[in-house]
Amino acid sequence: MSTVTYIDKNDNNAGAIPEGTQVKTTSTASGEVQHVNIDAMGASGLLHYFSELAMGNIAGRTKVNKFGAAPLGVQTTDTDIWDRADATPTQSIWIAPTQARVHAVVSSSSDDIDGGLGAYSVIVYGLTDWGTAEVNETVTMSGATPINTINSYVIIHRMKCVGGANTTNIGVNAGTITATAAVDGTVTAVILPGNGQTEMAIYGVPSVQTALLYRWSAQIDQASAQARTVDFQVRVNENPDVQLSGFLRKDDISVQSNGTSSRERNFTIPPKFPGPCIIKISATGSANDLDAEAEFDLELVTN
Repeated sequence: MSTVTYIDKNDNNAGAIPEGTQVKTTSTASGEVQHVNIDAMGASGLLHYFSELAMGNIAGRTKVNKFGAAPLGVQTTDTDIWDRADATPTQSIWIAPTQARVHAVVSSSSDDIDGGLGAYSVIVYGLTDWGTAEVNETVTMSGATPINTINSYVIIHRMKCVGGANTTNIGVNAGTITATAAVDGTVTAVILPGNGQTEMAIYGVPSVQTALLYRWSAQIDQASAQARTVDFQVRVNENPDVQLSGFLRKDDISVQSNGTSSRERNFTIPPKFPGPCIIKISATGSANDLDAEAEFDLELVTN
């Protein structure tokens, strides 16, 4: 198996390698260098870098794409972009467990079970504490009977359904699948029927990593001819190991629409968010019950 390593800095005293050049070495498991590529950091160099990042070939660096939706859920008060922000509204603000908790994973449908027509299992992704990188585990579903996670989590920021031999649902899961923290009773993550995975623009970064924000975007869908405005914000809790309620406002996008409208922001120099932190996208609408989506792209760098 080959290992690809990028060298971010080089000794340019001799002038042989121009500033802004990237040196990539590919080596075997024993450390024997197979070849060296030198890529100028222009558009093609960046494209090559991000391709390698997406493939998981850059040591100590990981890509993250987080996307969320508030189905008819953005209100005139603060609303996080996640699955339970709906027109009721069921839960506009996402809440983390007060400490690492075992979570009960359960569906509203008996079809989400081994041998059923829906989800066979759910892969849970999160942090077991604020000093350890992301872990994941697979929970075999038992329909409306809750199944506990093996790990205790301070945050679950993604869940994904896995279909079985008898699954016929296009979106895999038949019912609403929730992960509820023991003791606290907080619903940490949700998969809505037919979605197959969570849609939560929320992510936890441990202290062993630093997040670089390269891009984020936001969109509203308005069926009526009336113009609506939604102000989206990137918000960051910079010390979730100490408190779980305070989120600083880091960036803003305002979207106005008579129908569907979206905006995107790309950063030439990405904002840096050292862990531990929680990154999320929130929104406030000019009217209630607005349909909105948002997403962001991160590069996680091991400290």
